[in-house]
Amino acid sequence: MNILFLVGLVVFLGIISGKLFQKLHIPQVVGYILLGVIVGKSSFHIVEGPTVNALMTVVNFTLGIIGFIIGGELKADIFKRYGKSIYAILLGEGLFAFLFVAVTISLITHKLYLGLIFGAIASATDPASTMNVLWEYRSKGPLTTTLSSIVALDDGLALLIYGFAVVFSKALLAREQFSFLHSFAGPLWEIVQCLLLGAIAGLIVSKAVVRVREKDLAVAFMLGAIAIVAGTAMWFDLDLILCCMALGMTVTNVIPKKSEKLFFSIKEMSVALYILFFVVVGAQLDVSIFLKTSLFLLICGYLFARSLGKVLGAYCGGIVSHARMEVTRYTGLGLFTQGGVAMGLALSIAHNISSISPEGQDASILIMSVVTTTTFIVQLFGPSCVKYSIFKADEAYKNLTKDDVIESLTVKDVMQKAFAPVPESAPLSEVIRIIKSEEAHYLPVVDAQNKTIGSVSLNNIKEALLEEELNRLLVARDIAVPDRWTIAEDQPLQEAIRIFEERYLDYLPVIKNEGSGEVIGILEHQRLAEAINRELLIRQRAAE
Repeated sequence: MNILFLVGLVVFLGIISGKLFQKLHIPQVVGYILLGVIVGKSSFHIVEGPTVNALMTVVNFTLGIIGFIIGGELKADIFKRYGKSIYAILLGEGLFAFLFVAVTISLITHKLYLGLIFGAIASATDPASTMNVLWEYRSKGPLTTTLSSIVALDDGLALLIYGFAVVFSKALLAREQFSFLHSFAGPLWEIVQCLLLGAIAGLIVSKAVVRVREKDLAVAFMLGAIAIVAGTAMWFDLDLILCCMALGMTVTNVIPKKSEKLFFSIKEMSVALYILFFVVVGAQLDVSIFLKTSLFLLICGYLFARSLGKVLGAYCGGIVSHARMEVTRYTGLGLFTQGGVAMGLALSIAHNISSISPEGQDASILIMSVVTTTTFIVQLFGPSCVKYSIFKADEAYKNLTKDDVIESLTVKDVMQKAFAPVPESAPLSEVIRIIKSEEAHYLPVVDAQNKTIGSVSLNNIKEALLEEELNRLLVARDIAVPDRWTIAEDQPLQEAIRIFEERYLDYLPVIKNEGSGEVIGILEHQRLAEAINRELLIRQRAAE
């Protein structure tokens, strides 16, 4: 099948499956992964083998974008506010998952090296699935910040634990002497290289982007930088996500104002890539592994121990660091997802031990089977746990925009209620006095029943004052400009903004209801914009 046609079809079907799952109150990412299982090697064999290989460039680029956007969440002020709790929870969930799984698998298999290997893999969390759920439900708050930071830093901790596990496991298999220094030196040096690559690229990019005035060019420039950093990471066999995370973290802290719009634009335009990414992930999962009953106990033990370790570790880390209660309670539930990093570690460690001995070869097959199966399972229920966490912490739909604020308000919520209507019979001198005493630039002119007959402004008065012979005889009704447009108090604020923008108006009288004409408030376009910005700031601060 033509690869371009297949990509278009996958994205189209991904959107449909994602929306269907969303209607079932399940995160869209689960729909994408299940679609991948259907079109992949577990079912129709449409996306497999050469097709997957052809799409791996897109997959790796998407991972780079995810890493970059995660890095954009790691602002310096976040670590000043939450740094202690983030590091404590990170260590707690990573080490507890490692220890719980290591002990459980060692008891089941009676092999310590297998316990250490599975424990190291269990410490990793999939940032892609977790972040996708946070973005889907526009989450914001301390829990969201903690989850974003931990999934960004989790790769580094997993690499350190992996370094220890792989060296010790190889020594046990080959009956060699264990080197503690060697087990940590390699992974630590890889982390340093990733951070250096991302930071240097970020400094160069930041200096260049500030000189680019066109927004589209700036976005294209940044996407190019992500591709270069991701490609360089793959060239030198470094962790792709960590490198791009360091790039995003550098950019967001060096040019915070300029980068904010760039991150938003990149996230917005990458939706099709995310869908394709998760479909390919699902396509590589082999459901037939479930039929192997010999693995059942291992799989159950791994899942139970890892989940318990994540929850208890995060809880203990939160208690020790005096984190907020919602962070302490729900962070662990948001860290169940397991994906590319775990699969990568499993592939690497399987490759390392398969050549040592026949036992190592058998162990490598066992590792890949268990990790593939558990990845499939947690990718199905993990995103729902992330959703549950952010809803329980009341952080869903708190990452607000101006449009969100506008949608939630009616005209009544923002109209100016304290104003002085101008009686239609008021002489010009009285009109001037009323306008001078009011802050509004426009005022409604009303009849005896308080119904609008028009409006007056400073410009109307200026024109009247030029007629020196008539200004003593003029009253408000003579200079009032008829109001062609009014708005009722119970109408959505969106409607008022639409009228302002389509009719190029600066002012609207607010009436009690359609057809009544009774003026109960006023709206001025400029003041309305200020009120919306003020409300947005209040809500964002409340979410933080």
